[in-house]
Amino acid sequence: MAVNQKTVRLLNKVFEAGFFTEKEIAAMTVDDILAMQGITVAEISMINGLQKAVRANKVITFLSGGEV
Repeated sequence: MAVNQKTVRLLNKVFEAGFFTEKEIAAMTVDDILAMQGITVAEISMINGLQKAVRANKVITFLSGGEV
């Protein structure tokens, strides 16, 4: 499986917002997410999935587009 390009773009937005570690990403609040520049509803849903993947230690599965 290849890395999902939508996920890569989302990660870049998360990094630009100042969240670099799994711990920081898992601790993001709704206010943190909504404060991100140019965030879409679909990306908010993807961040939720990313947070679930971090908590379940399934980040690679998430990056490849698999179900977490």
